[in-house]
Amino acid sequence: MSPIVRFIYDFVLLFMLFYLIYEVFLNKRKKDYSKLKRNDPVKIFITRYDLDMRKTDYKKVLRICALINSFIIAFTSALIININGFMYKLLITFITVFAFMYALYELAGKSMKRKEKEKKKNV
Repeated sequence: MSPIVRFIYDFVLLFMLFYLIYEVFLNKRKKDYSKLKRNDPVKIFITRYDLDMRKTDYKKVLRICALINSFIIAFTSALIININGFMYKLLITFITVFAFMYALYELAGKSMKRKEKEKKKNV
């Protein structure tokens, strides 16, 4: 099996696993806004992008956070599975996690803010 196919296979399996864990175990317990506000990724959205939580559907915010976090964890895990060398794994993990966290949360936050401004109703 070629390394690219193996990476894609590992990524898809890990992404499905982590997304299911987020949706089944973590997001099902958060049914009201007060519990949602204690969640760190949601705090990032609320404070950094000045989202109006009365206009934003908090279940959608949870779903977006679950997708972003699952993608970051799955991509990084699939990447380090296929790399040899402990120091390379640590360095690449550090770089990819922080780069993806910044980029993906930035894109999602700006997108949600833009939709909030455009529609002036639930995102």
